Amino acid sequence: MNNNIIRIVNYFNLLSALILTVSIIFFQYNILKTGYLLFFGSYVVEIFVEQRWRNIKFDKRSIYFFGLLLFFLLAIIYLPFETSRKYTHLLLDKRLPLLGFSIVGIFGLNKKFKLSYFLNTFIVTSVGAIFYLVFFRVGISEFIHNPLRAELFTAQRVLWVNSHMMFNFYLNVSLISIWFILNRTWGRLQWWKRIGYFAAFPIILGILSISEGRSGFLMAILLTLSFVFIEILKRQKTIGIIAGILVPFLFIGIVSHHKRMSEKALENEPRIFIWESALSVIKESPMLGFGISDAQEKFDIARTHFQTEEYRLNWAGSKHLDSHDQYLQTTMEFGVIGLVMLLFLYFYPLLIVDRKRKFFAVLLLGLCIYQSIFDMFVTGPFSMFFGLIVCLILVVENDMVKSEELDS
Repeated sequence: MNNNIIRIVNYFNLLSALILTVSIIFFQYNILKTGYLLFFGSYVVEIFVEQRWRNIKFDKRSIYFFGLLLFFLLAIIYLPFETSRKYTHLLLDKRLPLLGFSIVGIFGLNKKFKLSYFLNTFIVTSVGAIFYLVFFRVGISEFIHNPLRAELFTAQRVLWVNSHMMFNFYLNVSLISIWFILNRTWGRLQWWKRIGYFAAFPIILGILSISEGRSGFLMAILLTLSFVFIEILKRQKTIGIIAGILVPFLFIGIVSHHKRMSEKALENEPRIFIWESALSVIKESPMLGFGISDAQEKFDIARTHFQTEEYRLNWAGSKHLDSHDQYLQTTMEFGVIGLVMLLFLYFYPLLIVDRKRKFFAVLLLGLCIYQSIFDMFVTGPFSMFFGLIVCLILVVENDMVKSEELDS
């Protein structure tokens, strides 16, 4: 095959992957679907023009992605044993990215992919989305002077970008990206880039601090305190140890002032009755589960026994309400077997990732593990994001190398 054609396909696949990375933050399905089709469509073309199947390696990385493929296939394996098909198409569609990224992980990516491209895309997209909302939707003067700026920003963000769960997660990934770039490449960064990264961090953190979402805010504070602790410990161990002792107290002090961390707000957490409903379904078949559609139907029935009147009215017209917890949902669907496989997807990459991005992987997967307590992270709307994250950890070439490592 002509090298020029291969080069064009390679660059187009990289470009489409970056477009997909940008599109993840937006709720409009057409935007995400466009990025999805561009990336996976060009990837299939790339497999054939490069005859990628000739170079498949059966190593620790491929074991992981075969595991991801098997996790996706569980939904299909269970189909003959289910009595209902009501939710089958809907739920399979949500987890299709797992199939796509398992194939990417098995066949690999071209050498044009660099980790820095994606980290910078996260950062630029986050700051761009914030500026768009503040300057063009809320208005900078209104944002500065109106004491209800948080409510104004939230209303415009929901209308034009996304819900707080996806938006805040994306912003937290950007915080990790900023720290990792500065930590790994400080000695080689031009002064204007350093200023840019240092300016982006408080902008993103500031927006997270006014978010109505508890989970995103808590993680942002924990990440920030962790970065401070790591950098202090690296320079002065004694002071770093003292800082480490103080971090939990600082964390508790900061989060206790968040408007949604009050005792009343926690008591009214709507997920509580949803989780209770899921647990009641799990008790019926804890080892094997029920399959994706049967589990959802049983959950719908169980929820009627636990839900409040307010939520019964709010969700009366909804076609689908999940358990808002990846661990509970997976156990309902596939029992303990599925839960063990889910934990494999979260923890195995930490055993096989290269040393130079080990802590980067800990931060990203820790964020995924935490997010999974409150939302459907692997088999729901975040599945595309999860597939991208594991590829950044295990497949994309790491060009975030310290100066001393370049010299060695």
